[in-house]
Amino acid sequence: MVLTIRDNAGGIAEDVIGKIFNPYFTTKEEGKGTGVGLYMSSQIVNNMNGSIEVENSELFTKNRGAKFTIKLPIC
Repeated sequence: MVLTIRDNAGGIAEDVIGKIFNPYFTTKEEGKGTGVGLYMSSQIVNNMNGSIEVENSELFTKNRGAKFTIKLPIC
């Protein structure tokens, strides 16, 4: 099963996109984020023998956004 989620919010900065699944990584100001949400999501998906990936993409009419792809085996 493949689930793709896209937005049109401008994408993720290239200097941080490779870090967003790391534990305690956040782009929010100090005290406003814990940096565990995407890390925990990746751990859950990996524990289910799946994968989660992110990339920046053009959505329909040149609206840049993030695209998350979650792949899970069908049981």
